[in-house]
Amino acid sequence: MGMKFDESLKACQNIEGWKFVTSFSVGGFEWLGFSKERPNKMIIISSQKTTILDCNSGELENCSIDYDEDELIAICDQLPNENILISGEYGGTLPKITNNGERVFIQENDEHIMTITFILNNNREIKIYENYRAYTCGFSYDGKYFVIANDGGIIVIKRC
Repeated sequence: MGMKFDESLKACQNIEGWKFVTSFSVGGFEWLGFSKERPNKMIIISSQKTTILDCNSGELENCSIDYDEDELIAICDQLPNENILISGEYGGTLPKITNNGERVFIQENDEHIMTITFILNNNREIKIYENYRAYTCGFSYDGKYFVIANDGGIIVIKRC
């Protein structure tokens, strides 16, 4: 039943036209969000620390983030002029479609099993997740980066 984290990772690593950036576990994951001003930057908020990821290099560094779980916005010291929309297990959403025509399709069954399918712009479908509810998934606002987060960790890929 379902896919393990490493199976989701392998599926994401084999999406035609996309390249694996990084994967890591996040203890106490709460929220993440892509910058609109600097689309290659993604903030990650956990109960233990706040970080910013460079989605080109996979480099992760600590930063200071203030956030509002009701308004679903965050302000990061490294992106001071922007209110970043955040998404996580308890709310928020990331873009599900790119300007290039890629999209993700999310389906949940009666047993709370979520299936996430990555659909390329040629309509080829790749199942990248099937397990208990993922925390969040979606594209950056410019459509060049994709993230999926669940209790196993975070996987980030980018368009080649």
